[in-house]
Amino acid sequence: MKGRTAVVTGGAAGIGLAIAQRLAASGARLSLWDRDRGALDAARQALGSGHLAVALDVASESDVAAATAATLADLGRIDVLVCSAGITGPNMPLADYPLADWRQVIDINLTGVFLCNRAVVPAMRASDYGRIVNIASIAGKEGNPNASAYSVSKAGVIALTKSLARNWRRPASA
Repeated sequence: MKGRTAVVTGGAAGIGLAIAQRLAASGARLSLWDRDRGALDAARQALGSGHLAVALDVASESDVAAATAATLADLGRIDVLVCSAGITGPNMPLADYPLADWRQVIDINLTGVFLCNRAVVPAMRASDYGRIVNIASIAGKEGNPNASAYSVSKAGVIALTKSLARNWRRPASA
């Protein structure tokens, strides 16, 4: 990863932070994107110098556009995107699931992945290089009881990732 720049959403804690630590240990420069400014600053400091931290809401088109622009301005390129930001939402039967909670889970877990993918693809195409890892869940394939919004959002991430891969991949050499 030496010489590569990676964006990690949800990079201030949990799986996102663990991925960021591994990428940094492999030599990547990082742009950590997270909504928790305090955790974000602590994560960046723990990773050492040369990394960027951007506070944003991945479900906000303008926040994602600004984070992308800040990353490109500060680090010069985006080679890797890891979409790790996500929430589980309430754990309850579908019939009782509040619409506001449904929308929040879908907005962060699915729309956020869409917005981040859409924002970085032009930079990756311009440099003729890019790798995208969208974190899903077995819940997206199997469905979890009492986790309808989470399961649906992760199923959407799986389908979105497959669609993007089929649109972007190069044909095999003859």
